[in-house]
Amino acid sequence: MRVQHLEAIFRDAMARVASPVTVITTMVDGVPSGTTVSAFASLSVDPPMVFFALDNRGGMIERVREVGRVGVNVLAGNQADVALRFARRDLPNRFSDLAWREDHGLPRIEGTVSWLRCEALELVPGGDHTVVLARVADAETFGDSSLGYHLRQFKDVRPD
Repeated sequence: MRVQHLEAIFRDAMARVASPVTVITTMVDGVPSGTTVSAFASLSVDPPMVFFALDNRGGMIERVREVGRVGVNVLAGNQADVALRFARRDLPNRFSDLAWREDHGLPRIEGTVSWLRCEALELVPGGDHTVVLARVADAETFGDSSLGYHLRQFKDVRPD
């Protein structure tokens, strides 16, 4: 009983930490896949690296492990619908009716605020998630409006 109480308090505490919202994508045998991730941050400038966490209960971690490369689509402030789409487990083809293109063999969602192509992945166990350390091979930016997640709500984060 005590553990369940701690889990609820932990979730509530973490809801108070503002997070960026990204969609991690990869391609296996020509089939795109992706998932929404809010546990994402920069790790190193030299070499350029990021890290993110993938839920072990989903199939994305196995696809990433197989391919060893990912695209990081940093969502723009107006892309909450994209975040929700890729967070759903009951949607078999998340790319259907979505503007995206292939970039170096990785699915790249249109309209994002930033795009990172990552290779040389290192996977580290992290409880019910796997932490992925990823070296950035290419990066682009397209604006200043990012999608954030805070207190269980999406926020359009813009400079003042």
